[in-house]
Amino acid sequence: MPVKKRSDHEVEPFKQKLEEYRRKLTLKTDVGFRVAGRLCSGPELEQLMNLLADVITGRKTGPFHDVQTQKDLITVTGAKSVEPDLFGNDEEDGIWCAEVQNESIEAGRIEVERVHLVLNGLPGGKPYSCLKKSHMIWMKDAIHIPGTGRPLFPDGQPVVRLETVDSATGRRFPDRTEVILFNLRYKGNSKRGDLAHDFRETDPKKMKNPLLRELMQRVKYTEKGEMEMCELTRQIFQDGKTEGLQEGEIRSSRKTAEQLLQMGIGSLQQIAKATRLSLSEVQKLQAKLNT
Repeated sequence: MPVKKRSDHEVEPFKQKLEEYRRKLTLKTDVGFRVAGRLCSGPELEQLMNLLADVITGRKTGPFHDVQTQKDLITVTGAKSVEPDLFGNDEEDGIWCAEVQNESIEAGRIEVERVHLVLNGLPGGKPYSCLKKSHMIWMKDAIHIPGTGRPLFPDGQPVVRLETVDSATGRRFPDRTEVILFNLRYKGNSKRGDLAHDFRETDPKKMKNPLLRELMQRVKYTEKGEMEMCELTRQIFQDGKTEGLQEGEIRSSRKTAEQLLQMGIGSLQQIAKATRLSLSEVQKLQAKLNT
């Protein structure tokens, strides 16, 4: 069957929408930051990681090496993989990742990503004491802590550090993983304020950092930037579509299991096998129906 081509009157509005989307694009969006990373050379990725790490942590970091964009951190558990926007190592072989996470924080996301970093930092067959130090930087546009009305960044502060704290005494326990959230809404007169400004800015000419300005010019004004943006947008759409189909299948299986339980057809093990749900999930559904 021949592929249907867009007519001229369809192509023009499409191009207009694409250009409008491109004009509004910023580094604080998933597409904007990821495309910028794809357009970087190896040394530029190292510079970018160094810039973010120095400004956000407030200390001298790096130099960095082997920095990659969208590295797939797959664990042996078979859990959903994590793909940080930037992933690399410092001169002490510590692990660093940095990424943009926009308006909300998905429940469980921080814990999952932290586990992936820990597993990537433990050399195979070595004792736990050989665990490498890891650093996780999240650049956030979120306002509230998930599930609460409390502000994520108290008094609009630029940085929040997540630490293991004894709730009874307030003692801080040593942790091999540093987790830092950076406030992309911050407007202070400082290096952190300038960084947040550049991530919000739509016009590269108004960006203060020369590296970020150069990267955003490539995203917005080059043919390669347009191609990468279109390809990444397509991938995100396809991933979301696939995930949505999987979630739909799970909901359908749960509904079928509930109907079988209500009718008393089959044992819990048989229902689990028939619906491809775990036995524990079927048991939870049974308990829910009994309440």
